[in-house]
Amino acid sequence: MNEGIPLYYINPKDGTELVLIPGGWYWMGAREDDQEAGSDEKPRHLHYVELFYLGIACITVAQFQKFVKETGHDPGEEWKEDPAEHPVRYVNWNDAKAYCRWANLRLPTEAEWELGARGYESLKYPWGNEWVEGRRVCWDRQRGPKGETAPVFAHPEGVSVFGTYQQSGNVWEWCEDGGESGIYRRYPQNDFIVPDKGEYRVVRGGSWRSSNQGYFRGSDRLDYDPGLRSWYACRGFRAARTVTF
Repeated sequence: MNEGIPLYYINPKDGTELVLIPGGWYWMGAREDDQEAGSDEKPRHLHYVELFYLGIACITVAQFQKFVKETGHDPGEEWKEDPAEHPVRYVNWNDAKAYCRWANLRLPTEAEWELGARGYESLKYPWGNEWVEGRRVCWDRQRGPKGETAPVFAHPEGVSVFGTYQQSGNVWEWCEDGGESGIYRRYPQNDFIVPDKGEYRVVRGGSWRSSNQGYFRGSDRLDYDPGLRSWYACRGFRAARTVTF
């Protein structure tokens, strides 16, 4: 299966490291008896995605700086405040899309993002089903060295089964999807078309500011205004890549 397709890929434009996610069918969303889950995470359903590459880590300040220098894109000034190896933040969905176009990458769909975070066992958190007192994630009670974000390769004990870093915590991550109301009622009908309209865009994963451990569950989902940059300084993104034959 997937013979001849590299399991690991380094994007030549920006150096992003990506891992192959085999795709196929998996259980997306939360069980009906999950007391922590919101109604927008239900019903749990079998979901299908094609194989794809997912960024092992979020896009860093250093990578984003190269993009801004080469393109002249104006994302404001706040994103510059963090060290080079930290995830870029203070970026909106439009900034993330512009970066991905420049890098010949794309944003992951939320279905791809969730498979990358939870694996085929639909784990509660990237590392398993136990919270372990939040020791494996950058959150409100375990922040980074400046009291905010951590470097993108910090907390290796919290990686997913695919080896992706910090799909819980550090920064909320922009996904491709529009915030379509009732999308989890459409998906169980085997209609997996990614929503492209709506006032908001989906974010996943929780952040360094989050104090509610429920936000770090792999099925948790929120959406925000795609034009906002500075709201709580906690949104960034990781890239994906379509596999071409």
